[in-house]
Amino acid sequence: MRIQHIVIWAIAFLLLASCTSVQKEQEQVFYKNPVIKGDLPDPSVIRVGDKYYAVGTTNDFAPVYPLFESTDLINWTSIGAVFNKPPTWASEDFWAPELYYNNGTFFVYYTTKRKDTGIACIGVATTTDIHKGFTDQGIIIEWGDEAIDAFIFKDDDGKLYITWKAYGLTPDREIQILASELSDDGLSLIGEHFSLTDQSKGWQGSGHEGQCLIKRNGYYYLLNSAGGCCDNRCDYHVLVARSKNLREGWEQFPEPILQGGETWRCTGHGTLVNAPDGRYFYMYHSYNATDFEFIGRQVMLDEMLWNEETGWPYFKGGMPSEMAPVPFEKTVQKVDSVFTDDFSTDKNLSGFEWDVKGAKFESKIDAGELVITTQESGPAFLGLRPETGNYSLSSEVIPAEELSGIGIYSNQGHVLSLAVENSKLVLYQINKGEEQILVEEKLDNPASVFLKYEAVSGRYFQFFWSENGEDWIPVAVSNEEQVDGTFLAQWGFAPRVGFVTRGKDKSSFRFSALEIKYNYK
Repeated sequence: MRIQHIVIWAIAFLLLASCTSVQKEQEQVFYKNPVIKGDLPDPSVIRVGDKYYAVGTTNDFAPVYPLFESTDLINWTSIGAVFNKPPTWASEDFWAPELYYNNGTFFVYYTTKRKDTGIACIGVATTTDIHKGFTDQGIIIEWGDEAIDAFIFKDDDGKLYITWKAYGLTPDREIQILASELSDDGLSLIGEHFSLTDQSKGWQGSGHEGQCLIKRNGYYYLLNSAGGCCDNRCDYHVLVARSKNLREGWEQFPEPILQGGETWRCTGHGTLVNAPDGRYFYMYHSYNATDFEFIGRQVMLDEMLWNEETGWPYFKGGMPSEMAPVPFEKTVQKVDSVFTDDFSTDKNLSGFEWDVKGAKFESKIDAGELVITTQESGPAFLGLRPETGNYSLSSEVIPAEELSGIGIYSNQGHVLSLAVENSKLVLYQINKGEEQILVEEKLDNPASVFLKYEAVSGRYFQFFWSENGEDWIPVAVSNEEQVDGTFLAQWGFAPRVGFVTRGKDKSSFRFSALEIKYNYK
């Protein structure tokens, strides 16, 4: 009988332990990628104290390089941008900003093209208060036909190094990741540069970019990206190499450690951040397999793990996580599926994006309305990065002497817009600079018109108009309800959505409210 009691108690103990384990699994909280939605390629992340800061590419849209803040790596709040307007010497292609913090100063090392030569180079800007924007310090690296993708690294001896991608546009020369020591103030190079990926010294392969460096257990680890990056033909992936000497002797891991899967494709160009408990998290970009280049490369987060036997890092499953355990306890991912602005204040206006190469205009909030006043002729745009492919956007438009309305905008040569002009409703597109009127209808001199469209996968659009904002009338194009916006996609960046005007110099346009409703699957 005593033995039976012991057996019964043992079984009960095992059942209790099993139930406790299952309960803990059920109680575990997960987050869902992406952690920053919408088109924000080449993300960079740093930790300063108990705060994390992130930034990403804006291509030809401003404000240039939007900034985000978080306490948990999952929930991010917009805190402005590096530049509200581009530096005076810079023209376009605002790529790959890299954040760094040293001795009370925030640095951002960024890629853009010079106005005078059109050559991509690396600039640097600084601030002691990241919430108040950055002061540009000018160009730090010009290197032949191109210098892009800066990354900053501090070694154990306190020396600073900057790395960058070179020779990407130089004929008959292998692309390399170069490095140089940096001055203590982080604003100039010191001594001779050296290569981290020199094929003459044993490095295998070419075209590597989007690099970041860490040091662990006596090894330098170089994460880098390779493959096509920036359209639906991409095959971007993350590689790793290690060495005990920063200047030579790199051993390359033979396979990608992170590559696209079924839901998220073409992963890469990220940076590692070290959490207070020593874990490493990799922030990088990836395309959603459905929305792809119409929503753009979105910001992902995954923990980088270590094989303690071999010393090599790896990612669980080797592919982006759709869902993963939150990095820190008591973290709950917040999802806001509706953006609204009634223009009662200008709190959101500074975050609205505009085309740095498009028609110039001024914007302000006046008497509960958004006012856009053009300074030159041509299409002008003011709006936001869409966060997912399925959404609706609506606004109330005050008719003017020229076209103003809502739409999808890539650049002046690629636009799709539903607009009003006096007593006329017009649906038009601009494809490769050629304008085509799709629909034109007469209106009965309305004081205002409500316009709306619904997007599917970021590329198919159904447009509506209304007199009261409740009873919506479809705008049909040749008996087709949806308009195919595939032509809007451009290499390297996704279209923006919001307000589109097409006026002359000093034309004024007014809008009442903006609402975007996202359908997250």
